[in-house]
Amino acid sequence: MIRNTIIAAALSAAPLFAAEATAPAGATTTPEAQEKACPLSGSFTAGYNTNYVGRGIVISHSVAEGDSSEFMALKLNYDFGNGWSYDGTIAYTMVSSGHTMYGNPSFGPNVARSLVYNSQGMGAYTQYSPQQLAAIGAISAEQAAALDGAIDQVRNSKIKEANIENEFAVITALKYTQDKWNVSFGHDVIHGGLLGVMAKHYRNQGASCVNEFFVSPEWTPAPWVSVGCTIRYSVMGITGWWFEPNVTFKAPLIGTAEDIKMAGIVQFSLSATADYFESHHFACRNGTQAFWIKMMTPYFVTDNFIVTPSVSFNWLSKGAIKANKISSFAEYSENWNNIPFRNFGVVAGVSCTYTF
Repeated sequence: MIRNTIIAAALSAAPLFAAEATAPAGATTTPEAQEKACPLSGSFTAGYNTNYVGRGIVISHSVAEGDSSEFMALKLNYDFGNGWSYDGTIAYTMVSSGHTMYGNPSFGPNVARSLVYNSQGMGAYTQYSPQQLAAIGAISAEQAAALDGAIDQVRNSKIKEANIENEFAVITALKYTQDKWNVSFGHDVIHGGLLGVMAKHYRNQGASCVNEFFVSPEWTPAPWVSVGCTIRYSVMGITGWWFEPNVTFKAPLIGTAEDIKMAGIVQFSLSATADYFESHHFACRNGTQAFWIKMMTPYFVTDNFIVTPSVSFNWLSKGAIKANKISSFAEYSENWNNIPFRNFGVVAGVSCTYTF
């Protein structure tokens, strides 16, 4: 039973927003042991990833002013009996590089000139510098000098003081489990991270916070495979739907299902939205946002301590690709490295979990 709990912890704690995981069948307890078992259990996980990832989307080097993230999560479970249990998670993820998005860039020279010319009713001449206009007699030398000063002032102005904050999440859920399926009903509050940026800077909310309700059904047709989908509806910060279907394969690599020393886990997932983004937000288009393949090999150092190396291959999908194409920071800074997401990312990580 302990090793079942550890595998579940390895699956659910490493990716913060992953669907609830089901441990492989095989390690069972007798009715007498179940009666004596404490209904309260839990785990603490700490780990490191080479990139910050939210809902399968890998944040670009420019957004975070670097790479990598550290995370920790405390998870508690209380078994009420008759198939019902409570799951609670408190998680914190640190963006370990920078917190000022894109390094807080200034306006590019051509954009600065266009802004100044348009403010002066000279939009038809944006391809010409003030000196060129003075040379052909369109403006005087004094006017050219004044335009140069105004352009320099705009070029020294910051586009927008935007930030990406460390992510803090509180997740609570009731779970009902039967022989080959289970379903969780829950609520989460998330401050900071990817969703915080979307709420604060895409929707211009006052806080980097979203408030979501979710349902997460899962079916385990065989001991080595499970199929699930987490469906979330956000009611604060941004309103709309997130969908995260996944298929997970798991098997013992060293040991047996009853006495696992090392397990192998492969998970195929995608994320998608509906009624979440709007075109004027310079954000993602609704639809598929990312899809990824994640491989983990939990190694059981003791019955209560597990080390889990992992690697995931994350591809950006059509919905999120739009945000890269219309990035206002890239357009205004004239630096097309200033895009929010990586089109493809390989994210390696390692975590340590202690169960109690």
